[in-house]
Order: sequence, then C-alpha cells, then structure tokens
Amino acid sequence: MNRYKQCIIDKIVEDCIQLFTSISKTGKPLENEWTVLSCIIQYDAVSSIHKVVALGTGSKCIGASKMSHLGNILNDSHAEVIARRGFLLYLYKNIQLCLESKDSIFEKVETQCKLKENVEFLFYSSQLPCGDASIIRKDDIENIGDIVVCSKRYAQDDVSKIQVKKPKSDVFRTGAKCLENSKQDPKLPGIEYHLLGQVRTKPGRGDRTLSLSCSDKIARWIHLGIQGSLISLLIAEPIYIKHLIFGGGTPYSEDSLKRALFTRDTYSEEKLGLSHHIYQSTITLPCIKTDKKIKPAPSSIIWVNINNGLSEVVVQGKKLGVTRKKENCPNNYLCISKYNLYKAFIEILDNNNKLYKICENEDIKNIAYNDMKRRSTKYITKWLEIKQSFFKRWTTKPDIFNFKIK
Repeated sequence: MNRYKQCIIDKIVEDCIQLFTSISKTGKPLENEWTVLSCIIQYDAVSSIHKVVALGTGSKCIGASKMSHLGNILNDSHAEVIARRGFLLYLYKNIQLCLESKDSIFEKVETQCKLKENVEFLFYSSQLPCGDASIIRKDDIENIGDIVVCSKRYAQDDVSKIQVKKPKSDVFRTGAKCLENSKQDPKLPGIEYHLLGQVRTKPGRGDRTLSLSCSDKIARWIHLGIQGSLISLLIAEPIYIKHLIFGGGTPYSEDSLKRALFTRDTYSEEKLGLSHHIYQSTITLPCIKTDKKIKPAPSSIIWVNINNGLSEVVVQGKKLGVTRKKENCPNNYLCISKYNLYKAFIEILDNNNKLYKICENEDIKNIAYNDMKRRSTKYITKWLEIKQSFFKRWTTKPDIFNFKIK
C-alpha cells in the first residue's frame, strides 16, 4: 500500500472543506462557535480520482437517560460518527446497485458483494479524535504557521533557527472519562494527569453518556472494518480504512495516534495484520476551536453522496425542526438513525431472495434490530477477540433496541 504525497492529501482536505462550505448554512457554527468536520473519501487507485462520499460535523452526544428503544435518536453526534453513519448509508445504496447489476463500487461474488480492487477509502477529520489520541505531551509539539508538527520532525526539517519557548512538561487534556469500573485518571500535575491507553466515554456534564470516545470508535473501525455488523452479512470482506488524515492548526502527534489506534498495551501493528498511513494536512478548517471561537456549535450536519447529495441537520440526536409530538413518527427520523439504517438493510433482503438464508426463512419484518445484529457471527467473534486483546474493556449498553421494520 503506497503512501500518498502531501499535495494529494492537501487537495483532498481542500475538497472536504469546499464541500462543507457549499452546504446550506443551516446547522453551521456561528461566528463565535466552533465545530469538527469529518469526511470519508473514496479514491480510485486506477484513475487517481477522489470524491467525498460522506460528511459529518459536530461535537455533541446525549446522556444515557435519553436513549430511545425505537432507534430514532442518535446517541452520538460527533463529526467522526456522523460521517461514518452516513458512509453506511452510502454502502447500502451501492450494495443495492450491485445486486441489481448496476454501476457500483461493489461486484457480485455469489450471493454477496465485494469491494472492487481499485476502490479504497480515506478518513479525514479536522482535529485529533477525543479520547486517548488527544492526550499529547505539550513539549512534543510545536506550531509552525498553520500546521502543528512533532518536535522530532521539527529537528529533521532543520528549522532550529526558529526560537521557540519550551513549555513545562504537561499534556493536552481530554474531557473523555475513563470507564466507571476501570482505573481512573490520577489528575496529578503535568504529564501525570491522565492514564494512557484507556477506553473512555465522551466528554459531557450532567447525565453521563454511554458513547465511547472517538479514539476508541475509530480504533474499533480500524480493527474490525468500518462497515459494522449488519453490512458484514452482505459483503464478502470487511472494508478497512487504511489512510487517516488530520487537519492542520490543532495539536497533533503521530505517536499519540499510533498508541490510541494501533498499539495499546502490548498490542502491536504487526498483530493487526494491516498497514496504515497517518497524515497531517497543512490545511486548517476555518471554524476550529480558537480563542475567538470558544462555544461548540449545538448542531451537527449530515451529508451523504446519494440522491444528488442527501443533507440533514441534527439537534440533540433528532432531525432539526421535529417536535416532541412528532419525534416518534418514522417519517421524521434521521436518515442515519438506527431505524433507517436497519430499514435500508431489510429492503436489500426483501428485494433479493438469495439473501434470505440470513433470516433462516423467517419473516424478515418480524426480526428485531438487535436480533439481526446477533446473526453476524463472524463479526461478533472477531469483535470479542479484539475487545479482549486490544481494548480490554468496553461499555455495555442496555439491550433495548428491539424495534422492527414494518
């Protein structure tokens, strides 16, 4: 797997930001607000053409008490998660096209679909993910213009003539919290404030969330594939993201990223069995957090490259404008809600009799969401192995998502 040149990486990031700029202003941060932008980019290794296929913004999540058994409310509206859920919708669309023998990123392999060899995906985020990857020693990074680089790279680039005041040993801190039944951060002064390599829940006050940090979620996607359990039932092989891009102008450490995503505890990249490339772009998202942009934007934006660009705005896990009276009506659910992603899965089964073996001849509309996920045995087996060897711990969410598609 070849590493991309810096000019290609910067062009990809420019295109991500340009797409974000072109979307309607609704849901975007105000002048004093900041947000995170994440995208999944499709790259054709033969033509060298790339395009953004899913985009997400945001930094909010809901507390555990607000979770809905109907699958209509997003628990996690961080940009990275929004983009990934939009990507799942993009995959469902292409799986359906493949099964209909239409132009698709997949090709048929018996009753399943396989990603074409020339197609690969890159992940971009305007800053490092919350959680373990964001715990960076301050004396290991320096600012040069719009890009933040490791001081090791600083020396290699022969810029020693620049006078930089070295800070006292400390770390950039994450608001993400260690799991309740695991070791807790000592919160001592300086570099002893945080434990490293810990699974964490997302930052938040009040009603504690069960959503894991983006560092943990991205690590899971890297190890298991980004497609999740349901799509694993429809495709021949997992879909791995092997290129990760992060924006300029924010704290950055490749060592921290590798620790959080690939090598926690005694786990090694060799054990993962996949090679990855990490990049930092020289391009900065205009609405990153700064001294003037201190308030996080309250909403998230979804954009998916289907139907000439499908876009929605998320507020408190629901579609913008939906009242409490109408929030439980399926027509008002977000396109990337658990309900609608499961609906896309069911529609594929319903239109393809050869896939009925997944249902063991049961009526697919009588199979609940959580029951169908449990049928992805290969995915679950791999997940249990990774959870034990890499993460050690994980949150246990209540098994409440037993809704069905009628």
